[in-house]
This record gives sequence, structure tokens and C-alpha cells, in this order.
Amino acid sequence: MSQIEYLIPLVSIIVGLGLADLIQSFRELVRPNRAVRWHWLPVLWATIVLLLVLRIWWTSFGVLQEAAFGRVLVFLPYLLDFLGLYLACSFALPDPDWTPGPRTAGSSSEQGSERPPDVLDLEAFYFSASHRRWFFGTLIAITVLFEVITIVFFLTVENAALLTIVAGRWEALTIVPTALVMPILTDRWWVHAPLAVVALVGVVFTLVGAAPLGG
Repeated sequence: MSQIEYLIPLVSIIVGLGLADLIQSFRELVRPNRAVRWHWLPVLWATIVLLLVLRIWWTSFGVLQEAAFGRVLVFLPYLLDFLGLYLACSFALPDPDWTPGPRTAGSSSEQGSERPPDVLDLEAFYFSASHRRWFFGTLIAITVLFEVITIVFFLTVENAALLTIVAGRWEALTIVPTALVMPILTDRWWVHAPLAVVALVGVVFTLVGAAPLGG
């Protein structure tokens, strides 16, 4: 058994645990007699995370075949990226026992009517400061780590020049993380809604590019 064949099952287990957590969270929302106040934003972001896991997992097969990823310092960012995906799956939807903290004045979550304490409010969950901080912070970490992995891959496997690599990927290194900072700083729906739609289109586009529908 090669070093890579030994390491790939570890990554596979992390992916499986993340998807299982995401599916279990959704199951808790739709189970009978569960009172839920639905909101489309957390559901959309959960879908984005699912597609993001598929996107990164799909490309990982070819990447991990390279001997360079048998080195611990090259493999470590890849492992951390999948741990970030696991956390994103965990943070995307609330746990069954989630309860909202104190509301802040002027928060967009105040616009709705008061909810009974036994109702799981997806809007309150999504716009809560703790969720926004951890969920979008994790997505930023995933994006940065993925770009680090890509740069390391081109440096070690393709022998490309660092400046050439960075010049070709500056958008992903700057624009995407900057955009994901915005929902951490504000709970205004007009920031969150367009970003979610753009993120969905972007992840679908990159997924189709990585795994063309024609084969």
C-alpha cells in the first residue's frame, strides 16, 4: 500500500461524516411533528455546501494521485480543507436543540413576529451573529486553503512560477474571501440574498467545469 492509498481513506471518512451531519440536520427539520419556521437562505447555503463538497471531492481524485501529496506538509492543507468542509456541513443547518440568543436592536431577524419557544426558526438561526461568524468564517478558510493547495500543486507538480500562478488566481484569492466577509459584518438581507444566489451559480459552474455533463 502506497502512502497516498493510506491517506485517501482518512479524507473519505471526513467527507462521509460531513455529508451525514448535513443530511441528519435536514432530516430533523422535516421529521413529523417538528415545528419549523422555514427560511430559504439557510436551505440554499446548505445546498451550496453540498455542491462544494462534491466539487472539491470530485477534483481530489486526480490531485491526490500525485506523489507530492505523500509529503506531510503538502498533504496537511488538503486535510485541513476537508476538515473545514466537515465544519461547514455542521454549521449550515441548526441542531434540533438550537435556541436563539438575545436579539440586537435593528436586527433583520426582528422583523418577523414573535415565535413560540418550541418552533425552530431558521431565519433567526441564519441571521444570528454566532452562525454568521462561524459558517462564513469557515467558508473563507476553505477558500483560502483550496487556493493554497492549488498553488502548491502547480509549484510541485507542474513546476510553474509562483507569480504566474498567483496572477491566474488572484480573483479567488481576493474577491471571494472579501465577499464572504460581508455576511459576517452585517445581517441585512440585501447583502445575503444576492451573495447566496451568486455563490450557487458559481459553485454549479465550477462543478460542471470539473465534471462535464457529457462525461
